[in-house]
Amino acid sequence: MLRQIALQESVVYGPVRSRRLGNSLGINPLPTSRKACSSNCVYCQYGWTLPGARDSEPIKRASELIPLIEEGFEAVATQHIPVDCITFAGNGEPTLHPDLEELVHEVKRLRHQYFPTADVGMLSDATQAHRPGVARALRALEVRYMKCDGGDEAMWRAVTQPLGSVAWNTMIAALKNLPDIILQSMFIQGQVDNTQPGHIETWIRLVGEIRPLSVQVYTIDRAPADSRAHEVPLARLQEIAARLSQRTGIPAEVYD
Repeated sequence: MLRQIALQESVVYGPVRSRRLGNSLGINPLPTSRKACSSNCVYCQYGWTLPGARDSEPIKRASELIPLIEEGFEAVATQHIPVDCITFAGNGEPTLHPDLEELVHEVKRLRHQYFPTADVGMLSDATQAHRPGVARALRALEVRYMKCDGGDEAMWRAVTQPLGSVAWNTMIAALKNLPDIILQSMFIQGQVDNTQPGHIETWIRLVGEIRPLSVQVYTIDRAPADSRAHEVPLARLQEIAARLSQRTGIPAEVYD
């Protein structure tokens, strides 16, 4: 039976063996007691983004986080654990952090000291990518993993359920302007189903316009926030990935 996972309890966590990132050393720049996100995805492994949660634990500023990050890096390095990627992710959407550019700069500096062969990347829902500071921080990374779970605004809103004022066209324009992104697309079935043939055609056209380096096609492997969201069979994911590559020439890899 699929289970949700608990919130990350520290600023640095792992390394965890990731389906997509190898040995990923996570950085959680967000609170440890609550989820802080700009989306309320029906498939989220951390559950729902709760209204009013901002009144609880505040987000730590860079001056507080950087010493904790270095302490975490040192602890992992002394155990001689291999690290393939240092990944900004954590308990929600990392691009919400107000000092994101400073954090990226400092993590890259610490990477050179502790894990010189590791990439520094970020998992993002792309809702903040249009903001100039966020765009600069993303460009400074080696790897940018950006989500796009719908081929049009209606499906994107149904799956992702963005919070606040997020403009679809603005987000897509920001994705097109970012260099060398890896697009992540989560496919689900159930009450919301983004695997229907008509929608797949729309999604393929959109991906062709964004022109990412590659696309990661995957489905649920943890209990989702909405129990009516279900995983997609591997064969269907493979069909979707193959059709995308055939139509656009963009590499697509399936993670079941």
